[in-house]
Amino acid sequence: MDDLVIGMAGAGGDGIVSIGESLVSSAAADGYFAIMTKSFGSQIRGGESSCRLRLSTRPLYNPGGTLDIAVALNWEDFMRFGAELPVGGQTVVIYEAKTGVDPARLPLEGVTPAESLAVPIADLAKAHGGDRSKNMVVLGLIAGWFGIGRESVLAGMRRKLSKKGEEVLAAAEKAFSAGQTYAAAHPLRKPRVLAPATQPAGSLLLADGNDICAMGAIAAGCRFFGGYPITPSTEIMQRLGRDIWQFGGAVLQAEDEIAGIGAAVGASYAGVKSMTATSGPGMSLKTEVLGLATIAELPLVLVNVQRGGPSTGLPTKSEQSDLFQGGFSGHGDGLRPGLAVTGVADTFATTVGAFNIAEEYQTPVVLLSDQDIAQRKESFAPFDPTAIPLVNRLVPTERDLQNYRRFLFTDSGVSPVSHPGMAGGSYLASGIEHSESGAPTSSGQMHERMLAKRFRKLDPLRKRRDLFELVGDAKAPLGLIAWGSIAGVCRESIALAQAEGIRAKLLIPRLLFPVAEEIYREFLGSLRAGLVVEQSYQGQLYRLLRMYIDVPDKVVSLTRPGANPFRPEEIVDRLRAFSLALQHSHQPPVSE
Repeated sequence: MDDLVIGMAGAGGDGIVSIGESLVSSAAADGYFAIMTKSFGSQIRGGESSCRLRLSTRPLYNPGGTLDIAVALNWEDFMRFGAELPVGGQTVVIYEAKTGVDPARLPLEGVTPAESLAVPIADLAKAHGGDRSKNMVVLGLIAGWFGIGRESVLAGMRRKLSKKGEEVLAAAEKAFSAGQTYAAAHPLRKPRVLAPATQPAGSLLLADGNDICAMGAIAAGCRFFGGYPITPSTEIMQRLGRDIWQFGGAVLQAEDEIAGIGAAVGASYAGVKSMTATSGPGMSLKTEVLGLATIAELPLVLVNVQRGGPSTGLPTKSEQSDLFQGGFSGHGDGLRPGLAVTGVADTFATTVGAFNIAEEYQTPVVLLSDQDIAQRKESFAPFDPTAIPLVNRLVPTERDLQNYRRFLFTDSGVSPVSHPGMAGGSYLASGIEHSESGAPTSSGQMHERMLAKRFRKLDPLRKRRDLFELVGDAKAPLGLIAWGSIAGVCRESIALAQAEGIRAKLLIPRLLFPVAEEIYREFLGSLRAGLVVEQSYQGQLYRLLRMYIDVPDKVVSLTRPGANPFRPEEIVDRLRAFSLALQHSHQPPVSE
């Protein structure tokens, strides 16, 4: 097999996520491309947990579809994850024998897996490593049956547990060995082995999206972060707290979300590249200060790691339902750029790009990630972090400072910005409408001119084709539009469709606001049928496009809310149906 998808679930304390961490680390070290996602119940402590791991000999863009291997330490917890851990006819199911479920009567709602293996996991752990060693037994079973990471898992285990003492390490190794021995004594009916890795051992990077976002911020020159912990964005603050001081920066964990962004705006006013990060509920609280940064024309990057909503919603699940919030939250006529990452690897460049846009256009930028990307681990080829040019804000010249007008009307709409301590550069940066000098005004005429200035300066973004990616034949009659983590699913769908001879293309926007009308119109021009694919209930990007563009009736919305992931195969099914309909009719197919 050149591609393998593993899904596991159990109770808190079973070490499910530790299994995934060990496997993804060893696979990446061995030269495999890998993606690991993790999912939890919304309890503060305890409850169910799961992880999903995909290993491949080729680059990956999504966590895959139906499982090849399913591991259930108890069935109640496994079934809570539903569509997140889909079992099919090719799946090998490994489960705890103590659950007492007959292999022929698994609670899988009519699905018959390829093979079902009831293993005394708890008994093996107790006899060889102790009650808390079930995860090591499972690692041994997977290594024994599927040949994954026999040596690298042990090497990683030794690195991780060596600080806990020889006794703990010895117990873990015994449990791992017990799992391997059991697998050897009970071979699969149809052996499955992962093909050799195509990349040299040790040649791939392994990271998660939040860590890469923090690293991208530091590389962009960010030297201040003000924020407040909130799932699933907290790791950005944690990583910056560990690393930013080495570059002369600082992190403030504020008393709440409002204070966090307030501090970041203050740091930007002082001339420092600044950032804050949150999720949907925190974004709601930050909105008023985001408006202050807009009218004061201060650079700022605000990361929103999306989760299921509204309100507390699904705090540990991924969703793409904050698009409207990112672009429209706040009162008054304010336009702010919005970017979206599409995977762990591109989070670095997109984060740097967000800082560059913030600095060039003196504006807050909303950077949308989601739980899937932010908290998943992914292995990818190394890149040069210094290859992306950095942009710094326009500062006043000596001539400008002789009669400094902070909000000077210019052809571009961008005005030189000073900072405290710059001789002659003092100005008032308030939330009230102002004249060119920054003096408060209630003039309707001045308000209109300032609004036009703030909108005009963002016009060049609409022409930034480098913020869009076209996959496939530009003249194809079938097409997909997808953003965020769903872009990776659609990328694979296009590849599968093209392998069948279906002419299809994909547009991936990293720029969401302002809407690049011309680029979308060009993409839609050749389409006879298409889908805008999103992980939200109402299809917010589809609705956004219809606000600005005459989207053809033949291009329809395909949506699904959080915790109900798309699989590449089901999107290929839709493209296949479109293709067949086009072959038999001169009219575009009708959406159901």
